[in-house]
Amino acid sequence: MRPIAVCNLEALPCPRCDEPLERGTGRQGLVWICRTCRGGAVTLPILRRFAPRPFVNQLWQTALHRGRRSSLFCPACTHPFVEVGDAAGRGIRACVRCYWVWLDYEALESLPTLVAPTAALPSRRIAIESRR
Repeated sequence: MRPIAVCNLEALPCPRCDEPLERGTGRQGLVWICRTCRGGAVTLPILRRFAPRPFVNQLWQTALHRGRRSSLFCPACTHPFVEVGDAAGRGIRACVRCYWVWLDYEALESLPTLVAPTAALPSRRIAIESRR
């Protein structure tokens, strides 16, 4: 069993460029931003506060079942992230161990379109009913 890494949440390194992340408080809760590469992180519960449920559910299910192991590591627990970016290559990674979601700059810039209701997949129930 791997030992659990204990970290200081005030001094987290950016998973992309290793510069210190700046902790800030957004309208929905804590966020971490890298001023160098302009990526950012939130926890899954914070993401659930502002992103539509279908988007967050799809992201998390992909992380759990269809994601690819990332070369980047979660700064909070040092566990490898899971790649859950979309087909356009937007960098979204999730830590299935501590529920962090890392968004590269491109993903942060496209977040409003990613979380738009039209970006969500149809529900499983609708997909099953359409097969009948």
